[in-house]
Amino acid sequence: MVDRAESALKNLGFIQVRVRHHGDIARIEIAEEEMPRALDREMARRMSSVLKALGFQYVALDLEGYRTGALNESVRKQG
Repeated sequence: MVDRAESALKNLGFIQVRVRHHGDIARIEIAEEEMPRALDREMARRMSSVLKALGFQYVALDLEGYRTGALNESVRKQG
């Protein structure tokens, strides 16, 4: 599901992108320089539509952007 979501976002023209799977939520991380494009109202609708079609119920854009190890941040906080 994540691989398909990342491929779909790359097909929309994003280069540096990660999708994190949190149950029924897709959390999108995008490179800082691509953030303005992701925040465009029409692009945000397209991103949401594409990811919901893949089975996610909710789609969220991580405002901190793309960063390696971000999935582990929540694990460290819980431990």
